[in-house]
Amino acid sequence: MRKWMLAFTACILMTACGAEEEKKEEAKKSTNSQEYNEATNTEGEEKPLSVAELDERIDEGMNIDTYSAEVQSWAEKGQLEMEQTVIVEDENTSSADILQLADGFLGVAYDEKEVTEVKMFQSVEQAKEYFESL
Repeated sequence: MRKWMLAFTACILMTACGAEEEKKEEAKKSTNSQEYNEATNTEGEEKPLSVAELDERIDEGMNIDTYSAEVQSWAEKGQLEMEQTVIVEDENTSSADILQLADGFLGVAYDEKEVTEVKMFQSVEQAKEYFESL
């Protein structure tokens, strides 16, 4: 009987050790998966857009409603940040948005109907100076 008890106890211990090892393996896989998601930014927010990518998506002559909807969508996804809106002094109906992207800033000037100018900048100050000088 004692031999059976020892064998049974040994089986239980081996099973417990095996289960603990599996938990460690699963935790390691989960950590690796989480690191992968963080590295590729697939969880929640999408990767930030680059100036070149956004420059291709926003064109002069683009409808202002379409532009506004697109920018709002990208901002909600965390792909860009709206840094500032500058009112162009010469024309009260004209404004310019300064958008912060992954690798720089994009200035987008527009009037009541459409996008009138799209220009890349290295800093917010540069963009602000440019649009205020118009």
